Amino acid sequence: MKHLGTATLIGLLTLALPAFAGKPTITFIPATPFTITGGTANGACAFDVGVVPQANRPNGEKEILFANSAIITGPLFLTFTNLSNPAKTLSLNVSGPGIINFAANEETLLGPSFISGFAPNLTEAAGLPSVALVTGRTILTFDNAGALVSITHVGTAQDICQALQ
Repeated sequence: MKHLGTATLIGLLTLALPAFAGKPTITFIPATPFTITGGTANGACAFDVGVVPQANRPNGEKEILFANSAIITGPLFLTFTNLSNPAKTLSLNVSGPGIINFAANEETLLGPSFISGFAPNLTEAAGLPSVALVTGRTILTFDNAGALVSITHVGTAQDICQALQ
C-alpha cells in the first residue's frame, strides 16, 4: 500500500510553514480499541465490528497542527473483527496521511485510510462502501457546524463489511 514519502511530507510541511507564526504543535494520538455498532441504517456493517491496534505493529499517529491546517501522519495498523463470527478478521495498514484545511472545511485522505460512520447517502454518492479502506485521494467536506456534507473519492476502496462476512 502507498505511504507518503519523507520528501513529500517535508515538501508539504515547507508549504505550510509560512502560514504559521511559530512552531507547529505536535500531539500523539495512539489508537485505542473501539466497536463499530452494526446497523446499515447508520452507515455500518450488518454486524458489530471490533477494531483494535494490531499487536506488535506500530501505533504512532500524530497530529501536526499549524495555524490554518493540520497533518495527521504516522504508522497505524488495525485489526477488524466480525464480533458475530470472531474467526473473521482483517488486518490493515491505515496510516494515511490526512491533511486538514480549516479555511476550506476539508480533510483530504491521501493514503490507506479507514472510513466509517458517515451517512449512507454520502458514501453511496461517492461510490464507497459504508465501512472501507480507501486509497488514493478522498476529500471530506464539512459545513461550518462541522457536519459532513460531501465525499469525493478518486482511487480504490475495499469493503471491510464484505471482507468480514
